[in-house]
Amino acid sequence: MLHLLDESLEAFLRAVVPLPPRDVDIVFDAPDGDWAASVSRPTVNLYLWDVRPNLAEREWGEEVVAEENGRKFRRDPLPRVDCRYLITAWTREVRDEHSLLGGVLAALLLHRVIAVEYLRGPFADVRPLPTVTLRSGDGSENSDFWSALGGQLKPGLDVVVTTTVDAAVLTKMGPPVQEVLPTVHGSAIPPAAD
Repeated sequence: MLHLLDESLEAFLRAVVPLPPRDVDIVFDAPDGDWAASVSRPTVNLYLWDVRPNLAEREWGEEVVAEENGRKFRRDPLPRVDCRYLITAWTREVRDEHSLLGGVLAALLLHRVIAVEYLRGPFADVRPLPTVTLRSGDGSENSDFWSALGGQLKPGLDVVVTTTVDAAVLTKMGPPVQEVLPTVHGSAIPPAAD
């Protein structure tokens, strides 16, 4: 599932920034010192470093009732998940990095939803569509983050992509309720006479 989100995010950024493949690489590697030393072309790095359920939007998914071979199934609302990416730009010149990162920033500010034409695989059928937000904060975790990667401190965009995950299992629905019989300590109370 995460690989499909990566592919969708790459297609989205390539189209809206734009980032043509002949000019700019898009990678998902950890931007540590070893990786940074191997970069030879202009590159946008989308490092996924945190995945967690979005509890505020847990009821946003659609409840689905479907029929299969005449049997009804019920699916609970699909969960929403926050995928947090650090987006950085890598070139030989700092000005080029800032230009590249600025283009990504502008695109993310203008497009808060990843449109369906960029979604790959099963993501194309799931609603609501993935949303993209820039995370705000005081920046105190940035130096710790780069220290943990063993890399140099760089400017980056802290981006949260909130997506619907179709991991629910179809649950068979029982027949419609015709009559309710209350029970007391295991024995049914007969219905009242008409």
